[in-house]
Amino acid sequence: MSQPRILITGGTGFAGSHLVEYLLEQGFSDTHVTSLPPQNPDEAQPAWLIPANQIHFVNLTESQAVAELIKNLQPTQIYHLAALSEVGSSFKIADKIIINNTLIQLHLLEAVRQFTPQARLLIVGSAQEYDIHKPIPEDGISENHPLGPANPYAVSKVTQDLLALSYHYSYKLDIVVARPFNHIGERQAPVFAIPSFAQQIVAVERGTQSEIKIGNLDAVRDFTDVKDVASAYALLMTKGISGETYNIGSGHGVSMKEILDRLLDLSTMAIKITTDPEKIRPHDAPVIVANSQKIQALGWKPQLPLETTLQRVIEYWRHS
Repeated sequence: MSQPRILITGGTGFAGSHLVEYLLEQGFSDTHVTSLPPQNPDEAQPAWLIPANQIHFVNLTESQAVAELIKNLQPTQIYHLAALSEVGSSFKIADKIIINNTLIQLHLLEAVRQFTPQARLLIVGSAQEYDIHKPIPEDGISENHPLGPANPYAVSKVTQDLLALSYHYSYKLDIVVARPFNHIGERQAPVFAIPSFAQQIVAVERGTQSEIKIGNLDAVRDFTDVKDVASAYALLMTKGISGETYNIGSGHGVSMKEILDRLLDLSTMAIKITTDPEKIRPHDAPVIVANSQKIQALGWKPQLPLETTLQRVIEYWRHS
């Protein structure tokens, strides 16, 4: 059997780059990625070794560019990860996030409908889509929990999900939806809390910063190593049921305070902490924990413990 031709939108990003690494480890060499054109051509080649002709610099908000990519590449499997994903700042750039994420979804679906209607798509949503104002069962948020996005980023992800399902129902496209909960690891941008903590700890260790600034530490989140999330995506591509949605998460809640304390334990010195009002979101759900029984029934469960992930994160920033 010939290998699938794989396309990962946003494949040079945080989760996308880990997915590429995972697929290459599994022997899927015909793996292509999209990325925005680099400002510096010398930085076009990602750190992992993928041939330059398998990196496609495309602005996915341009419909013609997306159509030409899909028509010419003819992928058989598409992982759609590309999106603006800044939750905390999404209120400040709400129009940009909603328009961008909606357009790239629509353009991809339309191109697949026209040129590769037999391709299988994994659409990546977000746990942010769920309504945390509704009662949450003790065993976590399942895929049947009501949607109720509380920030513009979440609104854009609900829109992406619903657009995907509309193309599945109307045009019979083979689409599976993933809703990952918080995933962490090296290469994640410091606009997110954990890499921000780690980056600041390293800055204090180096003497370039005197203290670290934090936001709300009471929030409880479900953290999964990005490498485990990558394996979940690959499993859903092969075993997920078309038209179905799957949560990806550990099923265990950890407070942001505990995360920060664990990172501070990994520091080489005592560090002062101050609260930064700019890091406090207008709305921050107190507890978001996954019920991931549905994907676990397909054979997936997280393998990497939180302490080893946090160690990798802080070492990443020490070598950055």
